[in-house]
Amino acid sequence: MLRPGSPIGQRRAVPDARDGVERLLLPEGFNYRSFGIAGETMSDGNICPASHDGSAVFAMPDGRLRLIRNHEVDSPSNETTAVAGERAYDRRAGGATTTVELEVKPDGSVEVIRDFLSLNGTHTNCSGGRTPWGSWLSCEETIEDDRPFVVNEDNDEFQNGFEQRHGYVFEVPADADGIVDPEPLVAMGRFIHEAVAIDPRTGDCYLTEDAEPAGFYRFRPTTRDRLADGGTLYGLRIRGERGKDMRGGFEQGTRFDVDWVVIEDPDPAPGTTYEDAAHGVFRQVEAQGGATFAGLEGCVWSTATNSAVFLATAGGAAGCGQVWAYHPDASEDGGMLELLLEAPGIWVLNYPDAVTVDESGLMLIADDGIGTSTLNAFTPSGDRYTIAEAMDGVNDPTGPTFSPDGTTLFFNLMGEDPPLEPAMSFAVWGPWDQLR
Repeated sequence: MLRPGSPIGQRRAVPDARDGVERLLLPEGFNYRSFGIAGETMSDGNICPASHDGSAVFAMPDGRLRLIRNHEVDSPSNETTAVAGERAYDRRAGGATTTVELEVKPDGSVEVIRDFLSLNGTHTNCSGGRTPWGSWLSCEETIEDDRPFVVNEDNDEFQNGFEQRHGYVFEVPADADGIVDPEPLVAMGRFIHEAVAIDPRTGDCYLTEDAEPAGFYRFRPTTRDRLADGGTLYGLRIRGERGKDMRGGFEQGTRFDVDWVVIEDPDPAPGTTYEDAAHGVFRQVEAQGGATFAGLEGCVWSTATNSAVFLATAGGAAGCGQVWAYHPDASEDGGMLELLLEAPGIWVLNYPDAVTVDESGLMLIADDGIGTSTLNAFTPSGDRYTIAEAMDGVNDPTGPTFSPDGTTLFFNLMGEDPPLEPAMSFAVWGPWDQLR
């Protein structure tokens, strides 16, 4: 039973350690610093792209941290997006990742050492996931491609006009000191990607699809820790319930035995319509009786429960969000799907978008409903409360992720047009142990 109380006191406006401006509401005892402001010049001379989204933090051998951050730029490149030129996957695409090197001070505050472009010329880089071997997987939430530019009454979302096909996953090593050579991980599927979680015990990757309808996927690599070597993509199916629709309401704690169906063509031909291109992978799952979900979003591996935790943003009887967990079994061919939480209304989940879970089981969820600007905490003991809120009341929190030692939370604001705040990142430090 979720309880709304907060064990760490009421939230209050807190001045930004960078410039003293009050940007966030935080509980007592917490402080923060913003960095990575969209439109500012980075250390490599490039302009920081806009639309900050998924991110992860890595501990480096020199004791510093590196944050790798997605930029969900969904327009062609220009001077205000990524510099789609050097080592660009597609010179017309404005999406990217940036890497920020940080030093944590004794009081928990952070200092930016340098920042630079690390992936260039991708498109609509939404979320992704960290790997156990020290890299970031950046996911394209699109299936636009290199066919002629198309906008018409029947196909108004399918604009195309790019140099390359999009809808892939790209890998960015945390120790890369500049722009990596972009290689689409084609075997992981071409669809409207959202996030990836990796089981550190097996190397299996679990992927979400931000579409309607959507599938939940597993990628089993041919070579562990080397995703570029290829592998096999699967779709989840409820055992004994062919074509199960998971979008409706279920009781919290409901469990389903599952198996996996092979996707023979993870990179299907684009077809002639947006629907063909968007659902080419899912239709292969559907034809084999796979499960259907509602707009799958954030996905993260929980070491506390040894499971892949993922969000269905519009799932449930109220249509405003579910939290699922997939628990692999010892055979590695089946497993169990569990409904951790289904929102009875937007006061619990408001179209959840991004999630992180620390080693204690503390779960943070960023909502994405209209008029929301909050990052909410769900503690292992059952408390639910708001940990951070943008003071402009509009900016969406994205990419929550803890530092490897759990002492600092990092997240982003997606950014809004002036006079509201641009996209930026935050480091938040304080008494996190009181929540665990």
